[in-house]
Amino acid sequence: MAFTIKNPPKFTLEVEQWTRKTRANGEQMAKGTIEPMLNNEVYLKTQLERQENVVLVTLTASGWTGAAAPYTQTVSVSGAKEGMEPLLVSALPDGAGLDTQKAYMKAYGIVGSGTGSLGDGTATFKVYKKPATDITVGLKGVAG
Repeated sequence: MAFTIKNPPKFTLEVEQWTRKTRANGEQMAKGTIEPMLNNEVYLKTQLERQENVVLVTLTASGWTGAAAPYTQTVSVSGAKEGMEPLLVSALPDGAGLDTQKAYMKAYGIVGSGTGSLGDGTATFKVYKKPATDITVGLKGVAG
């Protein structure tokens, strides 16, 4: 007997309950109970892996478009899918100098106070003030 793992894995709350009184053959039980539970296991594992993953994205100071706020920048993001809701995280390098930290935190504050959304393979950021420097940020929760 082979089980089919859906690609992408799919989670379901509908798993048949089998008891000693249920009258059916083993193959029917495998398809109705074991296979959905196995798919749920794979689905949850991939979700956990995705939640731990951080994809780095660089926004350039010259890449913002628009004559007035909100200014927009769309960048390619490997693994991004419409509807994902990643967390914006700092990608400031450990040991960065004070001037680098100050410039980064100013740009990060501007990006973080704006909005963002994912499309299939893209991220679009909107800000109300253009950052003066390029900035690399992390998106935690995007499949890599």
